[in-house]
Amino acid sequence: MVELNWAALAIPVFLGSTLVEAWLARRRGRRVYAFGTAIADLACGSVFQAGELLLKLLTFTAYIWLFERRFIDWSPSSPIPWLLGIIGVDFLFYWWHRTSHVVNVLWEVHGVHHQSEDYNLAVALRQPLLEPLTWFLFYGILALLGVSPIVYLISYALNRVYQFWIHTELVDKIGPLEWVLNTPSHHRVHHGVQDQYLDRNYGAILIVWDRWFGTFEPEGEPPIYGTTVPLQSYSPLWANFEHLARVRRLSEQARTPWERWWAYFAHPAWRPRGVLERHKVSRIGSAKYRPTCSRVVETYVLMHFALAGIALTAVVFFEHALTVMQLGVAALVLIVGFATATGLLEGKAWAFRLELWRIAAFPLAAAWLLRSAAGFSALAVTAMGLILVGFVAASLPLLRRRTPSPG
Repeated sequence: MVELNWAALAIPVFLGSTLVEAWLARRRGRRVYAFGTAIADLACGSVFQAGELLLKLLTFTAYIWLFERRFIDWSPSSPIPWLLGIIGVDFLFYWWHRTSHVVNVLWEVHGVHHQSEDYNLAVALRQPLLEPLTWFLFYGILALLGVSPIVYLISYALNRVYQFWIHTELVDKIGPLEWVLNTPSHHRVHHGVQDQYLDRNYGAILIVWDRWFGTFEPEGEPPIYGTTVPLQSYSPLWANFEHLARVRRLSEQARTPWERWWAYFAHPAWRPRGVLERHKVSRIGSAKYRPTCSRVVETYVLMHFALAGIALTAVVFFEHALTVMQLGVAALVLIVGFATATGLLEGKAWAFRLELWRIAAFPLAAAWLLRSAAGFSALAVTAMGLILVGFVAASLPLLRRRTPSPG
């Protein structure tokens, strides 16, 4: 019998929550979503989810290896592992988060989450591709302290789920709970680029860590969201490697071997001696990145993005029935699809050409993976047929449209 990953059902729940938030905002006369930015945020999250199909095999295997070499054994009835798991994940998240803002090689990973210039539930889903690796560098100690893999996974999941709801502008301050818990107000500060908001409010569930360790800042003026040097791109791939390319340029401009090495571990604001990095745009005082595209392209991207989201959910649902190679193929096809979708929104000619290949490859890959997971069952055959019909129907608008001008 195929083992199913029921956690995959969280994907449509999270995506549905973004639609509810957009509807509530519209009823209140507020616009907290822009189509292109929201798609870019969800594309980054989807690339993360696709990449995690493989990365979690590595990190979870490493966690089990450490747990087998644990320093402490707890009684099966002891509540201590649960306390260590729930409180420990939150405490270690604070220090992972704080370090990720002040060390270039870690900011290269975590900074992806901050690149969005809006603030909504879609931003909560904008996760960096390589972040599971940096999380493990801090969470691995829990295995040595006797926190079992299952306790760790539940504690980690609760911590991540809590952080979803605090990414919203629709909830104001919530009274006395603001003293203890991380809230939308506190986390809006964390995403602000004004000087008083930089490197503040790192907590996940509890804000007490920030109050105790001197990194707390209350919400005052409305935050300006994004990164101090804006990404100015919808691409989920460039988003994940832009800062690394920038740090590499600084390293190459450094005058001494020490500075060339230190560039990767310094604070993101650090510059080598005598190097003045020139930026065309600063986030403060500049307009949000909003390239225009036709309604036809928006409709096409939305339809295919929905189909890709369904495919991603299915792959996660059946992931235990797939081999590492099959997971790798699924991740590659999905990542290319999400990257191409954002390229279409930006009017990139390469995205149109690549999309024609993806239209052919996606149904074939989906059919192969469904056959591997479920064989030629009635469910699999029906799903294959629906995927084919959906792709043909969703692809007609683009196939009828002329190639956009090069961009």
